[in-house]
Amino acid sequence: MLLQAARLLRCTEEGRPFYDEFIAVFATLISSLPLQPHTVGLFHARYDFSFSSVEAARNLSELKLQQQNKTIDLTGRRITSTTITTYQIDVRSCTELMQLFLNARLIRCANDPEQGKFKHEMLMQLTPKGIAIVDAFSQRHGVASSNVVDLLKSQHNSMKLVHLERNPVTDQVSSSEIVIEIIFQRFAGRKPNTTPLHRAHSHHMPSQSLGHSGAPFGESSDTDVSSVSDMYLESSAGVHVHDSKRIHLKEYHNCFSGMAAKLWLMDCTSIIYAHEAQMVLTAFLQYDLITPADARSMSSGDKFLMEKNAYYYMSEKGKNLAGWPPTTGSGPFKHGHHRPQSPGSTPYRHSSSAARDKHSLLEHILEDPALRLLFREHLAENFCDENLTFYLESEKLLAQFQELEKTQLPTQEKVNVCLSEAWVVYHAFLAPGSASEVNIDHLLRQRVRERMTAEELDTIATPGSQPIDSISTSVTKLTEIVKLMDDVRRQVFRLMASDSVPKFMRTAKFLELGIEV
Repeated sequence: MLLQAARLLRCTEEGRPFYDEFIAVFATLISSLPLQPHTVGLFHARYDFSFSSVEAARNLSELKLQQQNKTIDLTGRRITSTTITTYQIDVRSCTELMQLFLNARLIRCANDPEQGKFKHEMLMQLTPKGIAIVDAFSQRHGVASSNVVDLLKSQHNSMKLVHLERNPVTDQVSSSEIVIEIIFQRFAGRKPNTTPLHRAHSHHMPSQSLGHSGAPFGESSDTDVSSVSDMYLESSAGVHVHDSKRIHLKEYHNCFSGMAAKLWLMDCTSIIYAHEAQMVLTAFLQYDLITPADARSMSSGDKFLMEKNAYYYMSEKGKNLAGWPPTTGSGPFKHGHHRPQSPGSTPYRHSSSAARDKHSLLEHILEDPALRLLFREHLAENFCDENLTFYLESEKLLAQFQELEKTQLPTQEKVNVCLSEAWVVYHAFLAPGSASEVNIDHLLRQRVRERMTAEELDTIATPGSQPIDSISTSVTKLTEIVKLMDDVRRQVFRLMASDSVPKFMRTAKFLELGIEV
């Protein structure tokens, strides 16, 4: 069975690609490229797992995501199902997308790490963040090409991204006070991080090669975080701070530059746009988690300056929230591992008294960005986050189908796009041996398998090649598939509610919120 669908990138009202679309295109592009060693310059500096910007732009203009699953139906017949999604990206958009990948710190210029503008004839490498995104996408969809397998198995795959929840309609990063405080805890780390960042070299020397002995992306920097060549290799330690720094004749402990803060958010979280980092850091200021340390940062008011010459330090509230150990410096720390309460405030509570049963609580967890963030982390720690991912992906499919139902005369192309999405979900979570197979009962799995390997699905052709009656037939098939997907979604929901929610409710992260159930 071969199903082909062409699609445009879904964009926000401001014209920016949605996060899920953005990383899907990026990961698909990287999987299409040969990541090989290249040598550059008089010293023949070697850059492992690198690629040409010219080849990347060319592949992007004709990008296809191909997923294939081989199985045997109940009659013993061998079935090979292939879904090909073609992204329609014009030449100008290709250049703009490559610039966005560079801005999001997914890639960098290997031999000129200070270069912030995408140009043709550049030698590119993935950053730890870019590698982490390709790894997660490959594991979810089972599409890791031989081009990237060696990179994903290497020491350079060091980043564990902090995943931030987004509004499904606007794609904006959630920014409620509790969400900001959860992000801040990861930002600050459990103790001050005075370990120098890694700095890529800007000159052409052999030691700057990725995969060379020593630091995988360059050398350690013991100076201020001052440029795009500074890089975080892992997220858990938190933002880089100075143990002691004198600013305008006053000594500050554990202060950090605006640039260091920006780079932590851009390197270590799922943030892909600078304005999103600006929003989060400004919220840190507004919620009194950090304090300006110099005249420049003080003069900006409530706006955070993401600059190398603007300095901030953790407030008492911020240190307490992060659970930093007692120390001296800019003020005594208040030891504690709980969320601080402002005078007259109450613990973070469920907004509905219906939280008395696990199903209602799970519904609220899925609706509340802060709880969903913590629940996602809990599932990942227990190696069952595929359940939540499937649930959210199937909800997107259901919403897409409902929009299609509202169309009086749907085109074959729109039907095929929705069918393609259904097959993507099937390949990733339900097909035998799929990369992120969810745990459902045997009878339901058999019904799904029968429907997806049915002989009549082989008649589906490419967009624009069928008359109206064939479109009607395709819509009928799509309706049956979406109904089955919804049955699986409901069963996965019940599984999370009965098994994962009780365990989540016993975790320290949940108990610290003070939710009364």
